[in-house]
Amino acid sequence: MRSVNLATLLFFTANGIAIIAIPPYLRDLGVQSETVIGAIVSTAFFVSIIARPLSGLLGEKMGYSTMMSAGIAMAVAAQLMYLLGSPLWVQVGRLFHGLAIATFLPMSIALSVSEGARAIAARSLAVGIGNVLGPLVGSAVYDLGGARFSFIVALIIHSANWALVRGVENRSEKGAGEPGAVLVRRVFLFMALLAVFATAYMSLSTFIPVKLKDHGLPLTYWGLFSSVAALLSLLPRAFLLKVNLVNPFTAAAATATVLAGMLLASYAEDPFLFVIAGVIYGLGQGAVVVTYQIMALAGSKKAGISSAIYTMGWDIGSIAGPIIGGGLIESMGYSALHITPLLIIVNVVALLIYATATRR
Repeated sequence: MRSVNLATLLFFTANGIAIIAIPPYLRDLGVQSETVIGAIVSTAFFVSIIARPLSGLLGEKMGYSTMMSAGIAMAVAAQLMYLLGSPLWVQVGRLFHGLAIATFLPMSIALSVSEGARAIAARSLAVGIGNVLGPLVGSAVYDLGGARFSFIVALIIHSANWALVRGVENRSEKGAGEPGAVLVRRVFLFMALLAVFATAYMSLSTFIPVKLKDHGLPLTYWGLFSSVAALLSLLPRAFLLKVNLVNPFTAAAATATVLAGMLLASYAEDPFLFVIAGVIYGLGQGAVVVTYQIMALAGSKKAGISSAIYTMGWDIGSIAGPIIGGGLIESMGYSALHITPLLIIVNVVALLIYATATRR
């Protein structure tokens, strides 16, 4: 699992470097409409949500690491498209990026699911480290050399990662059956919760960088928030399972903490507030990732398919978030950023109901 975790870390690092550059890059390319920026960003997730179920099925037949390798190849192609330098080519790049997300991410989760809850938590820690490095390096690289330099750095990392994944042991769960309808229901439940979470987060992560650019503030402020959040998220990722706190009540408390961090970030306009928001959000987000994934997927058979279904929630939210956020900002201005985090209240209520129901 060490190679899988390293590959996951590198994938998220490279993604963070590229993704943070895309919204301001589109502004540099002359895209003035926030709705259009949101739609272009969301293109990847329209593709991913369609491709994930197919990825899960192919993973069971061809092996999880084979699909991971294909996903990284798509990520390399995406960076090349971004470098061509027009809004149309950025959108084409987002198509390839969607295929990369649909193939690499659920298959890396599937490999950890097949090893058990501890492996799921270890992979989550690797994601957290990648999420520290990606925004931190990405914002510095962007401020140093612009978006094209960001895409070149991401291209180099993805290319090195492709070579690494080629050596990972292939694995699938051919012929294994799902152990019952209850498991299927909980996978779909947490897919829905993940969708709500992603809707709120992707609205902020798409348009706070644009807001900073429009207000003449450095993009590093958002990179600071993201990096602090990712760093603090390592704590619950590393320890929640060890202290036996993976349960719906913990998930509900973590989700409420995420809401508080997002709200503060939506108001922040100086580095101090972005850091404080990052601390609050990060502690909640790390616990959300661990609790949601383990409660949704631990014990799954056909781990590729289950992981694909669960992670479709991120695609749904990543489609909805930038589009909803862009539309609200065009009609209300940047004050609309204070509204989308409130969606997460739905998750808090749902988790408390689920906790009560599962204790009976």
